[in-house]
Amino acid sequence: MTKSKNIFVKRKINNQSLTLTLTIVSILVLHSMFVMSKDDKELVSDPNTVTTAQDMLAYVTDTSELILYDPHERTEITLLRNVSNFIIAPDNRIAFTKSDETDNTLYVFDPSTNNVFPIISENPTANHYPLAWSPNGLYLAFGSYDEINDHTLYVWDGEKSNNIMPLNNLDTASNFYVDWSYDGRIAFTIVYGWSNLDVPSEIYIWDGNVTMNLSQNPDGNDGGANWSRNNQLMFRSVHDNESRVYIWDGMSFDDSSPNIEAFIRLAPELNPTYTTWINNELVGFTIDANMTNSGKKEVVIWDLERGAITNSFTVSSENAWSRLAEGGEVILSSHLASGIPSVYLDVEDIEGNILFSTHAGEFSWSADGYLAYCGIDEEGRTRILSIWDGEETWVVDHISYTPIRWNNRRGTFSCNNG
Repeated sequence: MTKSKNIFVKRKINNQSLTLTLTIVSILVLHSMFVMSKDDKELVSDPNTVTTAQDMLAYVTDTSELILYDPHERTEITLLRNVSNFIIAPDNRIAFTKSDETDNTLYVFDPSTNNVFPIISENPTANHYPLAWSPNGLYLAFGSYDEINDHTLYVWDGEKSNNIMPLNNLDTASNFYVDWSYDGRIAFTIVYGWSNLDVPSEIYIWDGNVTMNLSQNPDGNDGGANWSRNNQLMFRSVHDNESRVYIWDGMSFDDSSPNIEAFIRLAPELNPTYTTWINNELVGFTIDANMTNSGKKEVVIWDLERGAITNSFTVSSENAWSRLAEGGEVILSSHLASGIPSVYLDVEDIEGNILFSTHAGEFSWSADGYLAYCGIDEEGRTRILSIWDGEETWVVDHISYTPIRWNNRRGTFSCNNG
């Protein structure tokens, strides 16, 4: 494990300045603190409005406590006890399930009122789990199942729950991947179970009233749907055994379905992988060594309007995959170690110098440059959550196999490997 000095690098990109930085900046003060309650075994928060700091990490410990961690002060606050899974809304409400295996209900906790109430679906006896709040906090997507390969997707609007599954007579969904647009639509990928291996994954759009098939690709797998801030949708689709990346403008329809003629294929000659929105005009992605002039794997920044690369960064490790972090702050690379499923996480500067390297599983960057990552203890039994701040690393806690989330990031990760 190595330490490094903070870095601050700016590169001009088409009259825009893309800041690639690991310099840690000050975070806001936590205005409302949480206190223990002796009257309730699960609720532990003060019924005052909670305003969280810029970079706060939420996770569940191996003792089922939901923690809010401040990496700047290295302090923690217990939000709830008896928690299994959770999602925090923009207004700090928490959708969660309990660690009690006899309780399958999905609950919402409002810290401003100290109120906990259940969300009811059309099948209240089913197992429920939270997936994602909409950016405005008005809607919650959640899953429900009786059988492991028979999941249903719901959207809760604060009062009632709506089943938004497509009417295609397939009732064997085993998993969902969802992403909310900033105008209140949801893109979700349905992955079908082992009994339906011949059924490819499909992307659907729910617009608040109806559910429609996005890519209309019955023979190939679709996935990776991700909205930009101006409601364009980038996704991956397999045609003739070739994986392609498309962008839909979010507005073009043909007979009440997304107009496939309006789909723009992203950089077809480069075969992009690990794509991410940097802003509404720029996309970052990785291209393999055989597609580059340097003969090495590269991370590139692509201008959608020009249809051209504006900047590129060589990846030092030949067997690594890389991508730009959300917002383009840093370059990440990771490669498989000799002992599968061990993974090494490397953080590189734009010259390919390793700034930080560690044995880790999944990871996520905060808005201000804190790197949270998962590992396993020396005995290979306990999952450990750690943070690197650009200069040093430290252990935060022992955690359970549940989501971990920066409060100001839409993405989530979990310690499911090490």
